[in-house]
Amino acid sequence: MKLLKFIFAHRKFFIGLPLLVVLAGGVYTGVVYVSWLGNKDAAMERLSRYKQLIDRTEEMRKGYVYSSSDVDVSAKAVDLPTRIYDRHDDIIGEFFDQKREIVPYDFIPEWIVKGVIASEDRDFYKHRGINYRGILRAILVNIVNFDVVQGGSTISQQLGKVLFTDMERSLKRKIYEAFCAYEIERRYDKQDILSMYLNLIYFSNGAYGVESAAKMFFGKSINQCDIAECAVIVATISSPRMYSPISNLDNSLRKTKRIMGSMVDAGFITQKQADYQYDRFVKKWEFAFDDKQKAVSSSIGSFIFSSYRINRAPFFNEQIRRLLVEKFGEDAVKKGGLSIYTTIDGKKQDAALENLRAGIAAQREYHKKAASAIKDKGKADIEAAKAANIEGALVSINPFTGEIICYAGGYEFSSSNQNDNVQQILRQPGSSFKPVIYAAAVQDKDITPSTVFQDEPVTFKGGYSPKNYSLGYSGDIIIREALRKSVNIVAVKVLDKTGYDRIFSIIRSSLDLPDAALKKRFGKTLSLALGTYEVSPLENCVLHSVIVNGGDYVKPFGIRYVKDYNGNIVWDYAEEAQSLIKERRDKTGKIIDPRAAAVIISMLKGVFEKGGTAYYAAAGAKLPVAVAGKTGTSTDYNDAWFAGYAPDLVTVVWVGNKQGAISLGRGRSGGSVAAPVWGKFAARTLSNEGLKDFAVPKGVSRERICLESGKVAGDACPETAWQLFYEGSEPDAFCRIHSKPQSAL
Repeated sequence: MKLLKFIFAHRKFFIGLPLLVVLAGGVYTGVVYVSWLGNKDAAMERLSRYKQLIDRTEEMRKGYVYSSSDVDVSAKAVDLPTRIYDRHDDIIGEFFDQKREIVPYDFIPEWIVKGVIASEDRDFYKHRGINYRGILRAILVNIVNFDVVQGGSTISQQLGKVLFTDMERSLKRKIYEAFCAYEIERRYDKQDILSMYLNLIYFSNGAYGVESAAKMFFGKSINQCDIAECAVIVATISSPRMYSPISNLDNSLRKTKRIMGSMVDAGFITQKQADYQYDRFVKKWEFAFDDKQKAVSSSIGSFIFSSYRINRAPFFNEQIRRLLVEKFGEDAVKKGGLSIYTTIDGKKQDAALENLRAGIAAQREYHKKAASAIKDKGKADIEAAKAANIEGALVSINPFTGEIICYAGGYEFSSSNQNDNVQQILRQPGSSFKPVIYAAAVQDKDITPSTVFQDEPVTFKGGYSPKNYSLGYSGDIIIREALRKSVNIVAVKVLDKTGYDRIFSIIRSSLDLPDAALKKRFGKTLSLALGTYEVSPLENCVLHSVIVNGGDYVKPFGIRYVKDYNGNIVWDYAEEAQSLIKERRDKTGKIIDPRAAAVIISMLKGVFEKGGTAYYAAAGAKLPVAVAGKTGTSTDYNDAWFAGYAPDLVTVVWVGNKQGAISLGRGRSGGSVAAPVWGKFAARTLSNEGLKDFAVPKGVSRERICLESGKVAGDACPETAWQLFYEGSEPDAFCRIHSKPQSAL
């Protein structure tokens, strides 16, 4: 009675104030409700579009298929990654702000659902969006802790929070979430809500949705995860940063055990099952513990999908990204769920990048060893500094179609090194340019493979006195041998004889250069024969491709087509590229006579013969396909090149420094630095190609010649080779140098 009198006496405090708080809360709730009504239709429309993404995957019974019909990013409810695929539809790259993969509900194991319900929302199947008991419990916990440490949110509220609110903890947000949750529960059944929730939420390390999380942590689809693996994924929900097994392994393991305990409490599994699954999980994923039983390592996350961005062709993918941004815009590339199907062969690309890196690393190691042998510290530091500046490139294209098969633009793509050496550097190609000189001379019938030149000291008009790589001279030598051994004197003599007109025509048409650019970049000087005018590795690859394809114009391209997230082709890049190539071919005709090209290829097979400049690069490889090629070394050993031919693949390797300011070292030539990179690459990529040889056009004959005299080989000739000729230009007599002496009568 006294208590009632006391309350009545202080009714303003005990009755009036609470009523005022309730009234203010009601008014505030009403204001938020009005705000909600203004946003409800747009919010529910967004949720509806998101639900359509999941419905489409239900229809297809697999992920990665999206349901909007164009590339309008704003039409989607969530961001989706753009993925880049190779020619076999294997993934080689991704662009995204959020790494998300949509899967249908029946892909999601029951243990994910049970784990979420046990730990996040025990009354999920009972409430209609708001769990008042959970809210009351959260209020009491927060009062005790004098902080907002527990939210009491249902799964439906969390779905609304992620999709529609600013994610900041506030009273307004909690009220807004409640209205969202009620509307979500009114429109969708429990399975739909779980499906949307589990495909939407963040699971740490850039992964959104349970499918991305499963691939991130365990390298497999979510429908292949067992009870404990599902518990790991569920454990990250409350705090992805705190409980990610990649970022905080021990916290993750402890929380996983608690999640499994929650499933035991909820009656989903027995304690015996939980203990067995936990112990099995720890062994399976190779957990290691310190002396305090803290988890310090495991094999979780050791997969290609664990990388924030899959990037098997970093420099190529960056070129693709720039093209896509120009075509569709930055948002479409990062958020639009595009699928980019490229011309790259993933396995060959892996081999290209691995072997290029090995070649660059070997040259860097050369400089480090050289530095360690120098006693003068200043000079040693200069030599050591060279190592970090050594770079390289490897590019392969199909010479007939222009499809880029491999593209390695440098040792490593990083924030500090984004220079694409395939396209962005211009360096002297050295002797790798000689096939163009010889092709022009063969076509003009100034030489044949058997033509004999004098390799000797010579000074040309204007005082130009070239030197051979060996600094020695061979005397009489046939053209095939001069090219095989890369004799500089003969190459300059060939250019002096044949002139510049056809050579410049080949360069102009092959590289599609306007006359002004051609004149600016290439001079009519005899040093042109030795590759003293700069080209990029891609341009060099194109010049050699024109030889291999029989003189046809070809333009490299890397995209086949682009699909939107509905699977519609929105850019048929290959069709555009092939149309351009056809148009140019119709306009220019044959850039090189196919017969001349075939003769040059036949000569360049000799590069791999004993005594050829790339003999050791392919020695012992036992390739089933025919190969040819040309080494190149620029002045002072600044650049090492190799152009390798297979019947349907032309590859150019470059190792050097982008400024051309570093000598690779005396004797560090194209044959010893670049050719071995190609040799190892070819051994991995061409070994299963099947028996192939270069095409031989009509009007070409084949003859076995003596490599010393150039005449038809006899049985006594020590070195011979089968060589192609223009019909009618074959040697007209047997070799007399090595003819057997006739016996006396």
